Amino acid sequence: MRKIALILILSFAVNAWAQDVHFSQFLANSFVLNPAMVGVQKNDYKATLHRKSQWASVSVPFTTFTLALERKDILPSHSIGLQFLNDIAGDSRFKTSGLNFTYVKSVATSKENTFRFGAEFGLFQRSIVVDDLVFNSPENLSNFNFTFPDISVGVANQNYLNEDLLLETGIAFFHINKPKQSFTDDDDVRLHQKINFHTALNYAYTDNLSIQPKLVFSNQDTDKEFLLGCVVNYLLKGEKDILLKSGIADRFNDALILYFGAEIDGLSCVVSYDVNTSSLNNASNNKGGFEFALVFQWKSKKKIKIVEQEICPKYL
Repeated sequence: MRKIALILILSFAVNAWAQDVHFSQFLANSFVLNPAMVGVQKNDYKATLHRKSQWASVSVPFTTFTLALERKDILPSHSIGLQFLNDIAGDSRFKTSGLNFTYVKSVATSKENTFRFGAEFGLFQRSIVVDDLVFNSPENLSNFNFTFPDISVGVANQNYLNEDLLLETGIAFFHINKPKQSFTDDDDVRLHQKINFHTALNYAYTDNLSIQPKLVFSNQDTDKEFLLGCVVNYLLKGEKDILLKSGIADRFNDALILYFGAEIDGLSCVVSYDVNTSSLNNASNNKGGFEFALVFQWKSKKKIKIVEQEICPKYL
């Protein structure tokens, strides 16, 4: 089975007909989910460190790492974000690294309803190392690394149905410029466009308990992904409030995902684990991979303007 997995990895690397990186904690990574969701946090700033490791039981682990900074309302109704991404896949060390810059414009149609429009521009480098690879026939690999631009757009809607219900829905279109992806100078090999549709319902059941059912559907060429889950948040009130987070989700025909984490003073850490349920479960023994998201939010320090009173001069 390990040899079969290696063959799949080689095909993945040479032809670059690759599915995009994806996270089980998809709501924690706006850049990958939908550019229009960048800057939706409560506070002015949001920093996110996100890492996923998988398939260690089948081959050399696939690891994905992102580091992002989001600024909400840098100008009224204008938000921006910057993300660094680094992804390394398997024995070929098929590597994708680069930066995403995102701009978001929000338009409020009422106090309860807001539309958000996002545009994302990325610049990435992809590379491959063939030292540890064995080919049955010679491969004409003329480019062992290349750089490409990547353009994506998205739209999202936030609608307060009532004081306890917030519905968030969005659709995003990735790789609309279909950048070249060939290691063999074949101009016909391009990165397939991808569509993400997502929705989440935030329900404040009580002052301490909230429930968030969520789903995402992704389609990239022949690759389709459907994820359905629910997160439960419970607030422990004390000298310092602690928000406990737990949940479960199912990525159909691929993995069962378990979540657990906590948030205190704007710092949140959530760990999840994928239990493999795909056709590779005989080789992986149902082992998938760990993922964690570390998020910190804070408010900008606003300078307090002190107005000095001028003393009116006295005239004799």
